[in-house]
Amino acid sequence: MIHAGAVAAELSVAGRAFGPLAAAIVALRWGELFEALDGHGDQEYVTAIELIYEGYLFHYRECRVCDAAVHADRADALLAGDFLYARGLRLVAARGDAEAVGLLARLMSACSYLRSVGASFAADDALWAYTVSALAALRAGTPVSDASALFERFDVAVAGGAGADVPALARELAPRLRLRDPAPLDRALAAACALQAAELPAGAAAAAC
Repeated sequence: MIHAGAVAAELSVAGRAFGPLAAAIVALRWGELFEALDGHGDQEYVTAIELIYEGYLFHYRECRVCDAAVHADRADALLAGDFLYARGLRLVAARGDAEAVGLLARLMSACSYLRSVGASFAADDALWAYTVSALAALRAGTPVSDASALFERFDVAVAGGAGADVPALARELAPRLRLRDPAPLDRALAAACALQAAELPAGAAAAAC
């Protein structure tokens, strides 16, 4: 089992260089999904995932570790995001896991594209849920060709000029991950679908995911 408080403390240590820390204790997100699927109590790996996610939050949403005033300064927020992303990725790369590094790089590239076109954050959440699950699947022996299936479909859709319904794609392709217990991923994707539906007009919401 991981110690969530220790992971949160690591995040706070990393964020302290960029300004006052937030008053609230950092709540973990995708690291907990990874642990639910992986089950090996790999606290360093969970910390890496949460560091990378915090870097993403600094770039595109609301950070968890620092006071809101720090996030309001875009130059500082971008610098903090780059630092935290690199710090987390370095922890994964130090293990020589090139396939995991590749998946995480594709995740950040896809999120950058989605933000550039103003997509729903539900798409980002679905990408995060699928990628974190794919990392656990890789460690259990799933081939990288299956673990990266969502990104292959996403890239084809983007190259063709079509919008990709990422939550729906993630649900369609989730079985290829061969997860021992797919329920945690199913719940995460259901939450992304609910967020997507909430942002759609009433008539379209019923068809979401």
